[in-house]
Amino acid sequence: MESLFERSQKKVMVTAHGGYNAGIITFNSMMGFEAAVKAGADIIEIDVARSAEGKLYVFHPGTEKKMLGYDCDITKMTNAEIEALKNQTSKLPVPTLDELFETFKGRCYINTDKAYSCFPELVESIRRHNIVDQIILKGEVKNTWIYDATEELAPDISFLAVSYETDTALEMCRGRKINYVGSEVVFAKDDAPVTDDAYIEMMHKNGKVLWVNPILFSLTRPLVGGHDDHTSLIDDPAKGWGWLADKGYDILQTDWVTDCITYLRDSGKLYRK
Repeated sequence: MESLFERSQKKVMVTAHGGYNAGIITFNSMMGFEAAVKAGADIIEIDVARSAEGKLYVFHPGTEKKMLGYDCDITKMTNAEIEALKNQTSKLPVPTLDELFETFKGRCYINTDKAYSCFPELVESIRRHNIVDQIILKGEVKNTWIYDATEELAPDISFLAVSYETDTALEMCRGRKINYVGSEVVFAKDDAPVTDDAYIEMMHKNGKVLWVNPILFSLTRPLVGGHDDHTSLIDDPAKGWGWLADKGYDILQTDWVTDCITYLRDSGKLYRK
């Protein structure tokens, strides 16, 4: 697959946060990821959990009660116990990481989240399925141990640094054996350094992509100021997704894949001129 920067030079890329989530199609499900890719998502974001026996599953630890209706800790369960569980809505089992990697091999980029607690096993699975060019790893700038682990085990896999308000990752990664491809930036207000035109231009001149999160977990926790999914859907998409695209951000992670892509395409912002 072409590099993220090469793809981003052609179009604004859209990431499906946990896949597609509507009706009986649920978060972190094979149906949800399939629906997201068919809707046009360039990237699927997945969460990875390790069982007590070391097997990897596509699941967000901490959501067991909500997703499975069972008050448990999936990371302390055996493989057999996990595979006996069913999603409350879809009645389908928890997907294995092997199943997901094989199903989406060659079809889209895959961002693995919640995965550093099982990083060696994750990297082994990525290499075994021969999908290094599809994977995006991420880690916060402040967690230097993540950089050490990435340099040791995954120096050839695309890595995005997560930065809040300001971004020093370019300098931090310089000289290290890390395939630093860009940054995921989080900001509460429009005057944050990571929204500065000069910063965005500098990153692009260095061949780096910028990922932003229109997803909105809480009105008190803005990830892109007021330019989020909520603003885009309830008020005006030009103030949300459109503002982010016009600013020059390359990757938008959303909970509303179809709406986001439709707006970007219809407004002429999806493809780079």
